[in-house]
Amino acid sequence: MGMEKDVQDLLNKVVGEPPRQVTVAGVRRRVVRRRATQALSAGLAAVLACTLGAAFAAGAIRLGGAPVASSHGPSGPPRYYVGLDGDGPAVVRARATGRVTGTIRDPLPHSHCNGPFAAAQGQIFFMTCVADSQRGDSVIYRFHVTRSGRVTGYAPVPGGKFKGELATGIAAAPDGSEVATEVLRPGPSGKIYTNSIPVGIFVISTRTGHRTLWQSGPYVPGKVGFTNAFNVSFTRNGNELVLGESRCHRSRYLSDCSGTPNDVQVRAYSPATRGGSLNAGRVLLKPSRLTPRGTSLSDAFITPDGSALTAYLSKCPRHGTCTQTAVRIPLAGGPVQVLYRVRSGTPYEGVFERFFDTDPTGRYLILDAGAGKARVNGWIDHGRLRPLTPANGDDVGYESW
Repeated sequence: MGMEKDVQDLLNKVVGEPPRQVTVAGVRRRVVRRRATQALSAGLAAVLACTLGAAFAAGAIRLGGAPVASSHGPSGPPRYYVGLDGDGPAVVRARATGRVTGTIRDPLPHSHCNGPFAAAQGQIFFMTCVADSQRGDSVIYRFHVTRSGRVTGYAPVPGGKFKGELATGIAAAPDGSEVATEVLRPGPSGKIYTNSIPVGIFVISTRTGHRTLWQSGPYVPGKVGFTNAFNVSFTRNGNELVLGESRCHRSRYLSDCSGTPNDVQVRAYSPATRGGSLNAGRVLLKPSRLTPRGTSLSDAFITPDGSALTAYLSKCPRHGTCTQTAVRIPLAGGPVQVLYRVRSGTPYEGVFERFFDTDPTGRYLILDAGAGKARVNGWIDHGRLRPLTPANGDDVGYESW
């Protein structure tokens, strides 16, 4: 559901990687974020207090209790998920057994289409393809996973072609009516770098091909502004677009992020098809207001009904064990659900989170994370992490369902 383009690695220095040129050949490997959350000095407290602007009354999340069981609908978790295992092809796997039931092919000659993916209702998936290895042309495709786990119905999305531009990921409205992608264009040097500023977020109607742009400007020297999106999600019918954003100092073409939690926030843009500036938008969450200090926001998605954020948080005390927590935060106030929590690793080992995603209903979460040398890949079921194949989180590039 989320963009999971996870361009935090591809575009931004927040992960500590020096700026370097992005080659089309490397997009397939680099488009998946590998985030190592830095442990910051912080005094521990018993509660995590969140103030989410005008739309969210101040509240507290107590991390000491057991995770709250989420309300699962009668349909149950998805039967299949799509994934990219290491350097191998993207495949469809059965959730219950891990068996490969289908292989996702590149529908265009000489293209690269392996992940990430975005899921919509009815087991419809969307993906971006680099169609021209010289110019970097991009095309958005859709495909269908059948009831038996086979892959069929490859088709280009109307309005989803970008000439000389790189679409770095994909997000879909739960009903499949719209997709969104962040697009990069070479700067004056003719190259794209890991800290290049994107053109912005394109929102595209999958029925008509009509598209609008939320642009990453206007550029104002010396001011903090949008530099990339690390998550993108929609409400159910695509009315509202919600971004987890990096907002940093920048030049006209390159970002200069410090790597601190204060560099990120979550904003909503409505209606999604209006377009405009990404410097606008309604602020839903500022990690600078999370306490204790040093709590990091790794991911955040809007629920399909628009009532809450599903977020993944990390906290490492100066001494002791780190905590990673999946929470659901109601935007109108009220109790916050702790969906999953694990205490593992130390500030010296670091905390690792490769991806965190939801299915189109917003109920079933999929996670690849860890600390130290431990890596896990699985889905969250009533506060427990159920393993998925491959069980070692190091062996998976990206998954969605």
